Amino acid sequence: MLPSRHVRIWSINLVYSEKPKMNIDHEREEGDMEVCDRYSRMVVPTFCYKQTSGVDKCCSCRTYRKYVLQNMEFSFKTIVSVILLTLLLSPVDVECRAGAYKSAEQFYAERGDQMVSYLAEFGYLWDASAEAGPAGLTSMEAYVRAIKNLQKMGNIPETGVVDRRTIELMQKPRCGVKDVTKPAPLTRHRRKRYVTAPSKWETNHLTYRIDNVTPDLSSDNVRRIISDAFKVWSDVSPLTFTETINADAHILIQFAKGYHHDGYPFDGKGSVLAHAFFPGDDRGGDTHFDDAETWTFNSSEGVDLFMVAAHEFGHALGLAHSSNTEALMYPWYQGYVDGFKLPYDDVAGIQTLYGSKRDGPLPPRPDPTRRPTVVTPDDRDQGRDRDGYTVNPRPPPREPDDDINPCTHSIDAITVIRKEVFIFIGSKFWRLGINGISSSPTKINQFWYGLPEDGVDALYEREDGKIVFFKGNRFWMFSSNHMVSNFPKEGRSLTELGIDKEVKKIDAVFVWAYNKRTYLVTGDMYWKLNSKDDYIEYDYPRDMSIWRNVPVPLDSAFQHWDEKTYFLQGDQFWEFYDNKMRTRKKTGKPTAKLLGCRNGKLNSNLMALEKQDESSASNVQLLISNLVMLLICIHVL
Repeated sequence: MLPSRHVRIWSINLVYSEKPKMNIDHEREEGDMEVCDRYSRMVVPTFCYKQTSGVDKCCSCRTYRKYVLQNMEFSFKTIVSVILLTLLLSPVDVECRAGAYKSAEQFYAERGDQMVSYLAEFGYLWDASAEAGPAGLTSMEAYVRAIKNLQKMGNIPETGVVDRRTIELMQKPRCGVKDVTKPAPLTRHRRKRYVTAPSKWETNHLTYRIDNVTPDLSSDNVRRIISDAFKVWSDVSPLTFTETINADAHILIQFAKGYHHDGYPFDGKGSVLAHAFFPGDDRGGDTHFDDAETWTFNSSEGVDLFMVAAHEFGHALGLAHSSNTEALMYPWYQGYVDGFKLPYDDVAGIQTLYGSKRDGPLPPRPDPTRRPTVVTPDDRDQGRDRDGYTVNPRPPPREPDDDINPCTHSIDAITVIRKEVFIFIGSKFWRLGINGISSSPTKINQFWYGLPEDGVDALYEREDGKIVFFKGNRFWMFSSNHMVSNFPKEGRSLTELGIDKEVKKIDAVFVWAYNKRTYLVTGDMYWKLNSKDDYIEYDYPRDMSIWRNVPVPLDSAFQHWDEKTYFLQGDQFWEFYDNKMRTRKKTGKPTAKLLGCRNGKLNSNLMALEKQDESSASNVQLLISNLVMLLICIHVL
């Protein structure tokens, strides 16, 4: 469907012909990401307009302009509009940028709703807030606590934010039984990993009945698999399991899709694979498998029935979920395991309920060392520890301050203050003005009295001219080179800005030219300060993946004289392209080039802002396009 006849761009009405047709999907230009997918890992700049059907259609900004120019009716009104459009292409870019930003806001709002739904479904939220979404939570503290409990169960870093690892955890297929059977505060003390349910069977001799089987496997195979799954538990306990055709069997086994009359409908392929009820009357012990899944046996393809059945029978016997990633009762599907043997954590749990089997030896106790969490690798993981970035990174060892040179060393912090660039490394800083180097390296705490002797992590200049410095989990505010009145000499805690106490340092701070707002970055998370710069906004932190191709963890970031944002890591820098919400190049360029260094030293001339080949080519194309449009208009007239 084509767009409606009137589309508003910067208060100009353009009229389209409905005869030409254009497949926007085939017109995406190289480098553009997939659009109209708010649930992808990143939100990209798009321009959206109404179709005649009333449905929003999205395409890249550049493609949209191409569509506008190709499909106009050349009426007098349109000719005037063309001329104005040629003169106002930059505002269209601003509109595109705004569209991307609003899409990002909507994306995170929807993701917050999904997060609350997930937390409620698996027992992490227990009040009316489960229906109200993040905005309806009784307190932000309750939301953060619920996320941390989820992260603790998943055995990933407990950041209290919906970061990349948390999203990956939520996307994994899993058991449908709640992880938390009753409200529980976040605790720091060590406890046993296995968890028992409130009930158990009063007899050790249990019966089970298979009501139906999946079409993915033969009836004989299903029965053999179910028997083997029960044997996992009978081998280490006095329990026995006997198949029966009687309707009053202790455990009823069923394959079903969607709603199946137990109050817990399945969600289709993926996500929830199966669920079971704890021992008790009525449905106690019953075990249900989602028949929308592709069930297999002894295969890494599809979903292995044996592994899922053995897990669900653990619930049917009285075991809850375990946060031990080695345990069978870990909530998330671990895949097919060749030669599976019940891990120690599960053995200890079942024997706590039913005792041990005299002729069944216990497996050896595993090494108590915590197994690192497996995270799907991607380009953003370069430079991180194997188990992912933590909120308290250890900085690499530095050379003595006397040997430090901004042209050859990574930069701790960099910003523009009153049209001068300040570069901070270790305990010293350098100043670069419009006319070049303003001074030799100076001790930081000899210029800004009261700052830590060993340097700063990040800083920025506020709109009111005050300068905010960050070091560790504290910050200081200065007016010129004097601390503001009544500001504590020891600084203030990051928690006063609304940042979680687990965050031990701020990696980078920058003011984004698009909205003039301040952003704080730690690892793969970032926060946005409110318009007063005194507290973080609601629904933050967020994942740095929105800033496409920006490396994490960052060393520093800043807005330069040209109002462009630059991100620095190691001896490389990346220029950010606001229109596409990504860096101009995937790979970084030497920071020495950004600083205008010559022969490994700062140049006495103006810092050399590199002009990107891509930007130059784009400007040439734009100029040619404008000239062509002007010639067309003259010809028509």
